Amino acid sequence: MNRTEREGFTLVELLVVLVLGTLALLATYEVLATSTRVYAINGARAQGQQVLRGGLEVLSGELREISPKEGDLIAMWPDSVTIRAQRAFSVACAVDYTASPVEITAYRVGPRFQANDSVFVLHDNDPDRASDDEWHGGVVSAVDATATCSDGNPAQILSIPFLRTTATQVQPDSVRVGAPVRGFLAFTYGQASVDGETYLGRRARGASNWELIAGPYPESRGLGFRYLDRGGNVTTVDTLVSQIEVLLRFESVLTGFTNQVVSDSVLVRIYPRN
Repeated sequence: MNRTEREGFTLVELLVVLVLGTLALLATYEVLATSTRVYAINGARAQGQQVLRGGLEVLSGELREISPKEGDLIAMWPDSVTIRAQRAFSVACAVDYTASPVEITAYRVGPRFQANDSVFVLHDNDPDRASDDEWHGGVVSAVDATATCSDGNPAQILSIPFLRTTATQVQPDSVRVGAPVRGFLAFTYGQASVDGETYLGRRARGASNWELIAGPYPESRGLGFRYLDRGGNVTTVDTLVSQIEVLLRFESVLTGFTNQVVSDSVLVRIYPRN
């Protein structure tokens, strides 16, 4: 009877296959691990850019609207800034000084004014001189939203007891047709800490809690302000501020391939309205 001989793999051949298979698996794992890390790093960078862009958009929009010369820059610090942020705007089409308090009929432009809104109104003391123009503040005590201007356009009648001036202690009486009326809120923008994280926050005057805007940012050097005059020099005089330099910095908990923390930053100069 014939017997068929069967030849199997030798131990050396099995070891070679095992080693080659292990190397292939290690190479595949290395590729997957590298791809996963690249994905995580790119995700962290994208998150950082989003965080920086969000904070910059808010600060740019607010700081471009303020006028340091008109007193909108209330307080200036290296890590925070307090401003009068414009929230409503209108133009006077009629002024009634016989009413008590003074009533200004103003075109409806953008958001409507509400009772208890803080406002500033331009007082043009001498139409032929610009040097004596002044902004005087007050609080709207009542609003008639059904009014119209003489040209038929919708308007609001604002009752405004004006603040008295410190120079004369009399109420100003030179609001003319065409005078701008600005409603505003006072806000502080700065670093707010919540649950161990640092964010760009906004806090209304008199409020105790921060409204979180963007972040998180590093606790140190995450947010910074510098105040520059027209010549680009640092100034501590609010009315001389012509540029506001804003620094925002992002740091991730991840490290890159060079063992450095994944980070990004943006440094811009914002030119307020003057």
